[in-house]
Parts: sequence; structure tokens; C-alpha cells
Amino acid sequence: MATQIYCVKADIEAIWPAAELLASVDDDGGGTLSATELGYIDRAIERAANFINARLEMRYRVNDLAANTWCRDANAALAAYWLSTRRGDAAPAQLQQQYDAYVTALTEIAAGRLKVPQQIDSFDTSPGLTNFEIDLGQPHRKAKVVDETSI
Repeated sequence: MATQIYCVKADIEAIWPAAELLASVDDDGGGTLSATELGYIDRAIERAANFINARLEMRYRVNDLAANTWCRDANAALAAYWLSTRRGDAAPAQLQQQYDAYVTALTEIAAGRLKVPQQIDSFDTSPGLTNFEIDLGQPHRKAKVVDETSI
């Protein structure tokens, strides 16, 4: 099953200057990106999406989130952060702040204390109640669900 991703390289460049993005993956110093170097960007986007999906999939169908702008921005911020630190350097302050904010929000969403902005939960996570009726005349299935009073 393919990973649901939310952003593209241009979304990362919208929050991090293209020259800095290039420098973070231009291992040969050629000033242009080889297929391998472009792969680093694609892989960071995919890793960030997997990180997001792992925290959201208990409450949302990830394909329902495909067009969500908050998910797009979170995906770009996480990918940019990871790309900025791939050589062991500290992330620029603005990327560190965004990363911390999105990780905190994702933790809160996973815990049920926040929701993804502009998104309705895909699954009903409210507690339910099942009422049973006991029929002692039945030898094996004595308890049965009473649909009329169960929620």
C-alpha cells in the first residue's frame, strides 16, 4: 500500500529557501540535483508522511486527509527539518520551531485532545453502550444484544 503523502518539493521551498534545500542534499556540490539527491527529498517527504499517518490513522482515514492544508504544511515542515539535519547540523530556528509545534500538535491529536484543522473525524471514537437481554431458556446463547437500547 502506498504512503499517503501531503506535500511536494515546492511546499518545502515555500517555508525554506530553495538554495538551502539544495545545499542540504547536494552531496556532490554540483549545484544541481542528481536523481539520488532528488530521492533524498522524496524520501524525507515520505518519512514525514509516515510519521503523520501513524499518529492520525486511529481517527482519520489518511486518504480523507489528502487535500488537507494543515497536513500539507505539517508534511513540508517535518520533511524540511529532517533534510536540514541530515548531515548532523542543527536545524535553522524557524524549522526547529515548526517541527516542535507540529510534533506537539500530532501528539495531542493522537491523544484525542486536538483535531486536524478543517477535518471531520473519519471514525466515531465516542464510547458506546451495549445492552444485553438474558434468555435462560437458551442452552448456548443466553445473552443477546438489545439493539433498540444500545448505542
